[in-house]
Amino acid sequence: MQLKPSHIINDWELPAGEILAPMAGISDSPYRRITRKFGSGLLYSECISAEGVRRMGRVSLELAKFHEEERPYAVQLFGSNPDQFSDAAAIIAEQFHPDMIDINCGCPVKRFVTRSCGGYLMQYPDLIGRIVEKVRESSGLPVSVKLRTGYRKPDVTACEAAVAAEEAGASLVAIHGRYVRGAKDSDADWEIIGSVKRSVKAVPVVGNGDIFTRDNVDRMLKMTGCDRVMIGRGAEGRPWIFSTNGDGPPNNRDRIRILLEHYHLMLGDFPERTTVNRMRKHIGWYTRGMPGSAALRYKAMRLNDSAEVIELLENYMTL
Repeated sequence: MQLKPSHIINDWELPAGEILAPMAGISDSPYRRITRKFGSGLLYSECISAEGVRRMGRVSLELAKFHEEERPYAVQLFGSNPDQFSDAAAIIAEQFHPDMIDINCGCPVKRFVTRSCGGYLMQYPDLIGRIVEKVRESSGLPVSVKLRTGYRKPDVTACEAAVAAEEAGASLVAIHGRYVRGAKDSDADWEIIGSVKRSVKAVPVVGNGDIFTRDNVDRMLKMTGCDRVMIGRGAEGRPWIFSTNGDGPPNNRDRIRILLEHYHLMLGDFPERTTVNRMRKHIGWYTRGMPGSAALRYKAMRLNDSAEVIELLENYMTL
């Protein structure tokens, strides 16, 4: 399904396919395109500073770029106040014409929270609603929000924030079933996803947290009633998780073939040094559990020339 930039907000429909979570340094355009080949639906940019866009910062604007085959595509912004988001969204809409603007209200990283951004906003549901309203007005695009259970136990604010976002005109709510503080202390709470779904009137709800298999996807959909599932860590080095054909992961040769395709897409979008550095972690993820993969990773992590890395992978594939 291809949405156009002029798509009417009130008629917005959630595309088919599970969603790749926005992840800094991971969900860049090459990886988004790899997951799309396996059936991922709505795609998000990496998280972008609203203030950086506002100041026309080169790095922030570069992160917003995408290829047409990535549509439907959302640009995710982080910031601390409505005017900041509003100005940034207007610039993004005018320069890049994405299909949606997403408001990051869930990132637990300290440098975000201490700047009153990301997950910090979960303390103020009304503020989230005002941000959604301002972004809608300034961009003319559908708006989504990425929420968490709450800021810290026992304060659950997800339902209140979701309702505020819907009443302000949001077209989509995504909810990660963990608190902002103490985010890694426990398993994701899928019950809060169901609570959010029951709290809103009509806006689609996307569930997120601890999705590592297709069975996890099916169980979350059944347990929570959410409309789609968003996959983060479970997609690292495993883009085939978005496939619904039931074939499971590809064989080792295919895994390397997909990795090489990913590598070449990176070289098409980024300088060689950036590609080599970023792909090291992907090599580790793609080759987990494969015969001789420890030795392969050891060699790959010490190479600084992309041609040498590609040759190493091609030789491994023929073993």
